[in-house]
Amino acid sequence: MALLSDKVRGLFDGTNFAVLSTLDPDGKPHSTLVWVKRDGDDLLFALPKSRRKTANLSRDPRAAVVIFDPASPYESAQVQGTASIRDDPHGALADELSHKYTGGPYPGFAGPDPHWVTARITAGNVNTSWPDS
Repeated sequence: MALLSDKVRGLFDGTNFAVLSTLDPDGKPHSTLVWVKRDGDDLLFALPKSRRKTANLSRDPRAAVVIFDPASPYESAQVQGTASIRDDPHGALADELSHKYTGGPYPGFAGPDPHWVTARITAGNVNTSWPDS
């Protein structure tokens, strides 16, 4: 299990968007922009159960997550790891992430009453890119 540095934790603790990459059944990457929460060195995502990324993680738990600071885009991190999925029928994490990223309740753009799951990525490898000081 890889540990996140304080700088990487700071990227995930901020309101920076992340890109979650999963594997389609044919092995092609599938990448989507997501809201993210850090829990220790694990990364959590609220995903509608009906989406491709959820099906991909259920079938093959390997995933990669990239994040960067828009104010300093050369400061980035990539976390590769393994996902576990659990039901979140009331969308508690989606609402928590909405408050983090928008300052208010979840706006509902995933469709009416989506069945939510929480994906937890446990880091296996962490790569960073920081500008020279």
